[in-house]
Amino acid sequence: MTDHTTEFFNRLSSEPQPLLSQVTATIRIDIDDRNHTRHWYLDIDKGKVAVSDRKTDADAIVKSNHSLFERIVTGQVNTLAAALRGQLALEGDRRLLVAFQRLMPGPPADSTASLPTKGASR
Repeated sequence: MTDHTTEFFNRLSSEPQPLLSQVTATIRIDIDDRNHTRHWYLDIDKGKVAVSDRKTDADAIVKSNHSLFERIVTGQVNTLAAALRGQLALEGDRRLLVAFQRLMPGPPADSTASLPTKGASR
């Protein structure tokens, strides 16, 4: 069975990413799963993303544990919020975390958060 993280990275390389049409950079994501670290290397060239498992230098390196990253790629956790809470470690160009966030899905449809309706009392 394939996990959500693997599905996410497979999808990135198979589809153009228009939200990254102005980005040319490399990002490495290091995901710790117990005593093993899996590396995902993204080579972004104006919306085209090549994904590999290389462990090499990148413009930015994001470090996460597997459980958290699974929640990120399913939209349950926001990448930027996780970084601000110290749950994600980031090395290199911090602006690339914003670009990486653009690839993530929004919150699940069954989210309980909602905006107040017009005319609702406070």
